[in-house]
Amino acid sequence: MPDSLRVFLDGLIDYAGLFPPADLSLPEAMQNYARYRREEHAGILARFVLPARRLPDLDDYAHLFAEDARTRRGPARPYRFSVLGAAGGDTPEAFLSSFDDDLDAIARFAERRQGRAATDVMEARLPAPLLEATPEAMTDFLAEVHRALVMAGTARLDLYYEVPLTDDTAEAVPLVAEAIAEHNAAQERPLRAEAGLKFRCGGEAASDVPAAGPLAYAIAACRDADVRFKATAGLHRPVRHRDQDRGVYRHGFLNVFAAAVFAEAQGLGPGALREVLLEENADHFRFTPDTVAWKDRSASTAAIERTREHLAASFGSCRFDEPVEALQDLGLLR
Repeated sequence: MPDSLRVFLDGLIDYAGLFPPADLSLPEAMQNYARYRREEHAGILARFVLPARRLPDLDDYAHLFAEDARTRRGPARPYRFSVLGAAGGDTPEAFLSSFDDDLDAIARFAERRQGRAATDVMEARLPAPLLEATPEAMTDFLAEVHRALVMAGTARLDLYYEVPLTDDTAEAVPLVAEAIAEHNAAQERPLRAEAGLKFRCGGEAASDVPAAGPLAYAIAACRDADVRFKATAGLHRPVRHRDQDRGVYRHGFLNVFAAAVFAEAQGLGPGALREVLLEENADHFRFTPDTVAWKDRSASTAAIERTREHLAASFGSCRFDEPVEALQDLGLLR
């Protein structure tokens, strides 16, 4: 595998097997995740995604955490979880009320697992009123969230706030991203929590798929503000394609993350990024030992690494085998 592709794919997929359309039971999803961690392409795998309220159910899988720590060659890698907060709510006040419960569940889980499993990411919907609020209201909200983290004594927990991507709401992304950037910059080091944004890229319904324009606009806004984003839903295949059953075009994860790389490396604006997102020809994406290329554009492996670290974190998928097999079909993986 070329170094450029290895860095591009490293920890790219958060496994969300509990969620549609897979809708697996927790035993099925956990067994899958344990197996994926041992397989050849485990480097592509990142966290296991589950609701915060289900953290106590993981006690039934403590044997997996212990077994993995004993049998893996080299330093043991703790199981890592990204939790979906009950936090969200219709108002900032409702968010903060349920956020305290989420933090309590995380703290109790950490006590029981003693380092063999870690919950270091939370995802939650940004309360809708904040999309139309003043920058000061967003700043106050982020400060309240941080105070709750400090009061709970929570270890490192990065938070990704989901913002819907429609023609209307996408216009709020730059303001939200800038408020998040200012909040992150004001924190003491080492960071207790880094905030970022989350974008839903698909779903069961055609209306769940954002147009390429708002998605490109959001990626550029995160780049401009130096704020990380993660994606979720709908990115099962590498390259944009038409879903004949739903009559809609689906985004590809190569498109989305290559767009992020070129946004970071070449400063592309929303219009040029939209063209990357609209690409349907897999042959136009190429990986060499030193670069990723799309048509006549290229970016270095160092730029890919910088993008993955500072801009484009990962994407959630209810399946892991499907995107891996699709990469094999394209000849990118063996």
